[in-house]
Amino acid sequence: MIGVTGIMNSLPAIFPLETHENSGNMIHGDAPFQLFDDVYLAINRDWPGYKPGDRFKDFVNEKCTHVIITCANMFRTNDFGENIRKRYTKLIEMLSGYEKPVILFGLGVQAKEQDLSKVKFPPEAIEAMKAIAEKATAVSVRGEFTLSVLKKFGGVENAYVTGCPSFFSHPEAFSDLKINIESLKENEFPRFAFSGTHHASKAEQSLLLNSIAGKGFFIEPQDRANYRFYKDILDSPETATAPEYFNRILSGPSPKITREEFCQYLAERLRLFRDIKPWKEFNREFIDFTFGTRFHVNMASMLDGKPALWVTHDSRTSELADALHLPSIDVEKASQLSIEELIRATDYDPLFANLAGLFERFNKFLDAGKLPRVKVPDLS
Repeated sequence: MIGVTGIMNSLPAIFPLETHENSGNMIHGDAPFQLFDDVYLAINRDWPGYKPGDRFKDFVNEKCTHVIITCANMFRTNDFGENIRKRYTKLIEMLSGYEKPVILFGLGVQAKEQDLSKVKFPPEAIEAMKAIAEKATAVSVRGEFTLSVLKKFGGVENAYVTGCPSFFSHPEAFSDLKINIESLKENEFPRFAFSGTHHASKAEQSLLLNSIAGKGFFIEPQDRANYRFYKDILDSPETATAPEYFNRILSGPSPKITREEFCQYLAERLRLFRDIKPWKEFNREFIDFTFGTRFHVNMASMLDGKPALWVTHDSRTSELADALHLPSIDVEKASQLSIEELIRATDYDPLFANLAGLFERFNKFLDAGKLPRVKVPDLS
């Protein structure tokens, strides 16, 4: 048995209005359940022999072979805020409680500054990195920058650059992906979906407007204001008030789109998923192509065999795209292109050329953690 803690692989019905999370994280959180058998998530409290009051770390220490901690932006450079320092302290406490091999999945360092000489952390972060070096059997990190930070500040030597582990969770998808890329090139009317992060930015609003014009879907993984607006449209369309960041496209002497058109588009085309199964069904039935700045929205598409283009807007998305040779484009450049041009800019040749090597590197990480290897995709 393997215990898993960290990121959930499903979300409660009250998300996102009362629970702050990102539905894209479900794709990351589900990776251990796709890669391994007999896996139990801490928050579900469904592990064998569970009784009210039982502690997850006792279950792990008594009955499991490993514990996997799914991570994301665990560390943030040059952030000395109280909340982030509490996060590091909590991680140290968590690591100290496990007696079985600890495996970290997808650890990342969020940073605006890529120059290590200008990167700083509070003492709690340094201690957390040192605790990882001492307690973790194997560490999966999302890219070279994260690897260099962990080595410099924490002395972590057992880390492997894997990108997001979700990439390896459905190896069978890559053969479908190869076929669907060829089909996409010949498709005159591709069905597509867009996802955005910074809805107030001019570049991302241009991408959204292109999606509206092309009758594409708008996948919203997190933003409460967008979802509240969507619910208000469905409940009372006459009085629904759009978030202020959309004023640029909805107001002024020459609005880019009328309020009525925008409301109708969101009512028909906005999607927010609380569970992976309906998301997969949606991708398979309604999607030929996905693009946008939400990393795991694109990953969800690709893992269902549908081509995606990663629009990079920060160091995190760039680091992940580079590590996995994912087709990517800068957000400012993407905002100048049509949907057809974005599709033509989606080049999977580097990924396919490096696919076997990527899986071999991930398998070396699994070997270090004494976990079962994952099958390498056969594209022949």
